[in-house]
Amino acid sequence: MTTSPAPAPVPADDFAALTELLRTTTARSPQRCCFLLRVRPERLVEYVEVHQHVWEEMREALTRTGWRHYSLFLHPQDGLVVGYFESDDAVAAMAAMNNEEINTRWQAQMAQYFVQPDGGRAAVLPQYFYLD
Repeated sequence: MTTSPAPAPVPADDFAALTELLRTTTARSPQRCCFLLRVRPERLVEYVEVHQHVWEEMREALTRTGWRHYSLFLHPQDGLVVGYFESDDAVAAMAAMNNEEINTRWQAQMAQYFVQPDGGRAAVLPQYFYLD
């Protein structure tokens, strides 16, 4: 399998301008949250199979903490996972899930599938455009 080279980093001046643009993008309700994870290529089948049977307690905790329209998308060639959910307050919803005991157990089980040894902290992406 061939991989394309990593893109060049954004120049410092452009990065500062981009950061300011993203910071000042109007917040909307519900808030939309998109994040990235990377699954070990040799574990992709197992990872997807586990997600075909997410524990009911985990589903209930996600709903209780304000996660709606939660979806995961997979790029099977390299294990890139794109996650998306909506919430009235995405930061609060993520914090609430971090306090759920069922989430602690779920994340401990999921850690084996991610490229990073810590289980793969999600990179949260800023939203800059939305068409209703």
